[in-house]
Amino acid sequence: CLVLLWHLEDLELHLVGLSHSSWVHVLRSANFNDLKNLSTNVPHSVLCHFLPKAINVQHLHLLSYCGNLCQLDNISFPHLTDVTAATACVIPLTNQGHVECLSVVDLGPEGTTAFPCMLKSLASSTLTLTLLHINFDLSDCDILKCISEVAPNLTALKLIEKESLPQVRHRPWNGSSEWRNDLRRFPRLHRFLLRTPISLVRTPGIKWEELDLLQAWTCIKSMPHPNLMYITLWYLVESPSTTPKSWKWETRNGIDWVLQVHVIPPQWNQFI
Repeated sequence: CLVLLWHLEDLELHLVGLSHSSWVHVLRSANFNDLKNLSTNVPHSVLCHFLPKAINVQHLHLLSYCGNLCQLDNISFPHLTDVTAATACVIPLTNQGHVECLSVVDLGPEGTTAFPCMLKSLASSTLTLTLLHINFDLSDCDILKCISEVAPNLTALKLIEKESLPQVRHRPWNGSSEWRNDLRRFPRLHRFLLRTPISLVRTPGIKWEELDLLQAWTCIKSMPHPNLMYITLWYLVESPSTTPKSWKWETRNGIDWVLQVHVIPPQWNQFI
């Protein structure tokens, strides 16, 4: 059936339990010249033979991973602007400098070791990358600083804390003044989301404590961040009653941060 869909533009291909040879059989004759959006769990050892024929793909969501060496290296993606991939697989997909939207997902054990190399690879996309969704480890204590060095023009940033040992207490935002200064490394940042399993305030759910936190993160002598307008706090994520809280900067009537809504928790690849 796939062979007959010559002008297909959107494809979600998710199959379970197929061997490598079966995947090759499924895709060996497929030729989608018009394909723009692809979401798949196909092994990259198969995709490396298929994707060179999909030269017009713009949005690529890869839900499988290779390990330390991605097999999609050396494939040209001249129109690729939106990527979702595992940490180790991001490098060959972003080194051509066209990607605007990047979601780095933690699919395999190589994620932590590949993270520094992945950040360096983003340097080639510095001029175009505007939206970043990334899973970070608590060992990345300078996460904002590291990201700003390679992608300072972000307009939207979503940080998802990975699972860590219970005794790990220090978080990058523990020093609010340093965290505030690091947020200002992104002068165009308009939207920011932070997800963590711990509480961000002394008393969870208390509005004024969250408001104080936002002011500490964004204001210097009552002067707000130049462009940051939306912040979503999503803490105590393991609690069944927790929901993300979205705040908006308002300048009318002397009001600053205003709680918008308790939003429905998004899927891992959605940005709110």
